[in-house]
Amino acid sequence: MVLHLCLRSWLKRYGEPFTMRGENWRGLFVPPSSGLLRWLYSSTELELLPRPLWLVLFLPNLYPLPDETLEWRGDTYRVLRVLEFRYPEPNPLYRLMLIAPL
Repeated sequence: MVLHLCLRSWLKRYGEPFTMRGENWRGLFVPPSSGLLRWLYSSTELELLPRPLWLVLFLPNLYPLPDETLEWRGDTYRVLRVLEFRYPEPNPLYRLMLIAPL
């Protein structure tokens, strides 16, 4: 619970706004690590992915689906993958989505 409150405060302070499904959200946008990309995709699939790729950390009250779109910094992006992290509770602590430009 304390971890969730800290994460919420951190995203409120440092997260960037984005729009999905007509609602405003906040997330932390970072380039994905090569290790994460190799874990999610084969080398052939990696070559076919559009660039640039972004990884977005956000609170679990939003559950995006693959191929949904979002607006960030005036551009439209497509959701490629969604990952969620649970610790120690059964409810997600936060979610990550891998996005690419349309």
